[in-house]
Amino acid sequence: MHDVFICHASEDKDKIVRQLAKGLRSAGLDVWYDEFSLKLGDSLRESIDRGLADSCFGIVVLSQFFFSKNWPIAELNGLFVKEAAYGEKKIIPIWHEITQSEIVQYSPILADRVAVSTSAGIDTILERIFDTIDSGSQHKSGMGRVIAITPTSIRLHSGEWEVQTPLTITNRSNIPSYCVVLKILIHGQGVTASSLGIEVDEQIPPLEKEIGNIIISADQLRLNCLSKNGQQIVLIILHTIKANSSRTISVKGTTAINSSADVTVVDVNENPQELLTQEGQELALIFKPTEDLNVKGISLKMRRKT
Repeated sequence: MHDVFICHASEDKDKIVRQLAKGLRSAGLDVWYDEFSLKLGDSLRESIDRGLADSCFGIVVLSQFFFSKNWPIAELNGLFVKEAAYGEKKIIPIWHEITQSEIVQYSPILADRVAVSTSAGIDTILERIFDTIDSGSQHKSGMGRVIAITPTSIRLHSGEWEVQTPLTITNRSNIPSYCVVLKILIHGQGVTASSLGIEVDEQIPPLEKEIGNIIISADQLRLNCLSKNGQQIVLIILHTIKANSSRTISVKGTTAINSSADVTVVDVNENPQELLTQEGQELALIFKPTEDLNVKGISLKMRRKT
């Protein structure tokens, strides 16, 4: 069973389709794409029929070239039939160098579908596709990597009871992800960022540095912040998530106020975060938030040397 079938015109391969197919496959999806799936001697029609029948979703790259070709139109018709048979949305439209008014001339039904344009960039396209396929998670794409987090909305406190919730952060890519930044946006008047109880699983192998008789971990940097409009925010920076692996964070509210939080991944990088030391007595980590925040507190995990 394929996760997605990519329906496209061959003229669009070089500009967007090949890059899209490789991005989806490197993030763990089983992709039916002719350059991946067709072998010498295969029957084109039979292979496409099997690909359409065995795919959960159809990604349709709409362009002027697309609407001028018979094969892509036939594939699209097959996806419409599949939608009608299952009663579920199966088509994920992508607009490539074409406008909605131009699509209306060919297919008013397709023009009315929520779509993403290639002008938004490959990372946004990948995020929108993964958010559609895995609607229970939020996805962040960048540097050839795709990170997923679930759940995306949590309770912190009922007013009477503390609520503790585990979050799962998954690197869907087949390469490691570094400096993965999680944002916890607090909803609850009177609940401060510093009041949240947050526990992060241990990274293996640990990333630690000795400063005197203190051992400091470079893995779990926490910033308690205030946004420009006064919202309390916690940023958690994970040094590494290995390829095709997950990590877990536990979040708990400790203030007896009915409160909740939204959780998102806001950044991912291809290079590890640097750990700087000076004469064995001073340590520094370089981190630049993706938005303008007032940092109220910074903490690292540390322990005494035994």
